[in-house]
Amino acid sequence: MVALGAAPAVPSRAVTRPDALADERLLVQRAATGDRRAFEQIYRAYARAIYGYVLVPMLGDKDDAQDCLRDTFLSAFSALPNYQWKAPGLYPWLKVLAKNKARDLLRASGRRQRLRGAFAEHVEAFVDEAADPTEEEIEREQLRVRIDAVLAGLNPRYADVLRLRLLEGRSRDECAAALEVKIGTLDVLLFRACRAFRQACEKQGVALRGEP
Repeated sequence: MVALGAAPAVPSRAVTRPDALADERLLVQRAATGDRRAFEQIYRAYARAIYGYVLVPMLGDKDDAQDCLRDTFLSAFSALPNYQWKAPGLYPWLKVLAKNKARDLLRASGRRQRLRGAFAEHVEAFVDEAADPTEEEIEREQLRVRIDAVLAGLNPRYADVLRLRLLEGRSRDECAAALEVKIGTLDVLLFRACRAFRQACEKQGVALRGEP
């Protein structure tokens, strides 16, 4: 595994592109053979620009940008053996990789948000509006029982992430720590958990409202 540093600070002024490394073509050739020191030089030269000028503006979230930065350079390391050198150097290629990673994340985030919305709609579909405070308390307890019944039939990891993130409203960092996973893994887990919850509701006859 390639050891990548923490996300660089967002640049305070705009530039078109960072200066190419001296002997960059030789560094790329070395990195393509698995030379991690050569690849680390490439990372240090271009990570700041990729993070600050490409990923943060596209994603609008520094945590997501950091995840994409890591994925971009891990993918670059794997792809370098097949990379064909072109002037003016490696940066434009890395920039394209980063944009593709960001677009993938944005598409996944859109699906995840729609599924989270479906989760909320299913929860609301379990009960009608209560007529008075006493009835509201009863209905709320019945609602929780029915939600727990659905969650009990899910993969335990899915049930845990839904309880932590959506029912208890904990932050992504708190959820990731509780589940002992990385932020990127948490997002994938939540996406799959929402989909599993939706499918479980359909099997139990809860009418689906909204976009799947």
